[in-house]
Amino acid sequence: MTEDWFLEAVERVEDAARQACVAIESAVVALREGCEARNAGRSIVDVVDELVAAGGRETRLSSADAFREYERAIASMRAAVVRSLVDDGGLSFTDVAKRLKISRQAAARLYELDQTYQAEGPI
Repeated sequence: MTEDWFLEAVERVEDAARQACVAIESAVVALREGCEARNAGRSIVDVVDELVAAGGRETRLSSADAFREYERAIASMRAAVVRSLVDDGGLSFTDVAKRLKISRQAAARLYELDQTYQAEGPI
């Protein structure tokens, strides 16, 4: 079986998206619990103290980190697509830009960015 870089990239995006969804859902659940406490008449001081004590900061940071990893997986895939369209597909940056509805400069930056992602290894 041949490894396909595009399939692997999509799988990385899917995995990062799932992880981001889980992390964000965890944050939303915690906030909903805060709303329930507030609706039950708890003071905002108590609600915030409970959210912080329950790991609110870590939950928030985890959500932000997971979303950044998702964005990084998307960026890595886009860069690899541009490089493949140019190197394997024989398209110019102008052709790639038209196909992807981005500027020619963005296509060139993505092309160069792919080398950075390749050097860093898989996400």
